[in-house]
Amino acid sequence: MKHEYDVVIAGAGIAGLSLAALLASRGGIKVLLSEKEDSVGGRFRVEKKDGYLVDWGVHACLLGSRGAIATVLKSAGKSVTIPSVGVSIWDGRRTIHFLGERLSSLARQRAVTLRDLARPGIEALKKPMGRRLFETSVDEWCEDRNVSNALRRVLESLCTGLMPTARFDRASIGEILDFLRMAGTRWRAIGYPKGGWSSVFDALTEAVEISPLCELTLGMPLEKVITERGRVKSVVVGGREVMTRSVVCAFPPQALAARGFVEPELDGSYTEGLRSLEGGSGLCIDIGLEKPVTADSRIVLSPEPPALLWPVSNVSPEVAPDGRQLLQLFSPLEESEASREDIIDERKRMLLLLAGNVYGEDLEVEWRRVMVTPVVSVVPHTTQSRPARPKLVVPGVSGMFLIGDGVSAPGLGGDLAARSALEAERMIRNYLG
Repeated sequence: MKHEYDVVIAGAGIAGLSLAALLASRGGIKVLLSEKEDSVGGRFRVEKKDGYLVDWGVHACLLGSRGAIATVLKSAGKSVTIPSVGVSIWDGRRTIHFLGERLSSLARQRAVTLRDLARPGIEALKKPMGRRLFETSVDEWCEDRNVSNALRRVLESLCTGLMPTARFDRASIGEILDFLRMAGTRWRAIGYPKGGWSSVFDALTEAVEISPLCELTLGMPLEKVITERGRVKSVVVGGREVMTRSVVCAFPPQALAARGFVEPELDGSYTEGLRSLEGGSGLCIDIGLEKPVTADSRIVLSPEPPALLWPVSNVSPEVAPDGRQLLQLFSPLEESEASREDIIDERKRMLLLLAGNVYGEDLEVEWRRVMVTPVVSVVPHTTQSRPARPKLVVPGVSGMFLIGDGVSAPGLGGDLAARSALEAERMIRNYLG
């Protein structure tokens, strides 16, 4: 049987584009990267608006210049500067400095005592981190250890901004501790690409397009995966059957459970597990300001109201016109809340009120964009933390892989998506021989 491609990758978000760039840069494998939309980026895509470069949602680059996205770029022979970003905590009255651009700044933070901070720090450094911690909620962990209100506020703030969820009774403390461990070993926690996320996508897209063995097609969804005797035989892309040795699904794992997507059907218990996974959405308010309201580039996190505030153009001036400022406001929503207008209206009111309290009430607004959008494929709750999420290898089908921010790999958000691409590249090269 003659195959047109060695690998078909479906989805050109962070995960799919990273994997295609890695395969392209090291050569030897013929790749088709297929994206159903008319542009790359997925949930990280960027919109141009009145001279601004506005992210589709709020997206920090976790672990900054020491994270998986930076590793992918370097491996693909590309260079994008990722400055580090600090974090402040809103305590209901004022912002309190928590983290500077380097992790060493924790010694000077004022949000919690160093003695309190040592408690999660010690558990984060334990190896290996047991499954029990991943299955323990932030609330349960705090109550069992009788932690201070200040430490609880810090952990809840990290849940709001990193996971992102405000359900502290369900959020996995293991995921937070694992992120702190990774940040501690890299001395970086959060960053943002210079030039915005467009600079990352442009670099990765270039790595794909300059390769004679890689092809990128837009507006072409993956419609079906056809298997034969337990192996990938072909896929249907844009109405055309394409022969391939392997396929990588770089999209939310729940989509694999759609009836008729894989032929013959995948194991029923596996697809039932995929259907049960809960994704997460968020209320995002992007504001173009006629003049800057702050010179501070730090992210402000708040557990109540659950919020993230960020003057992102202070980190990357390229995303706003000269003399203007781009301010991003965000509040996480559970799946059940994303269609509730009463909840959304109340969160919007609270976000704008909080922005006024933090930055002053005299915001000279040039434009405002308000939207509710999916932000994560699988929220890392206790029942769907890393040990419980689907593996990168789809069971029962040789040559079928799953990557993205909803799989069982270290990390959170975009860093998890890029890390899954790094792991998948090794698996695919071993599989193809």
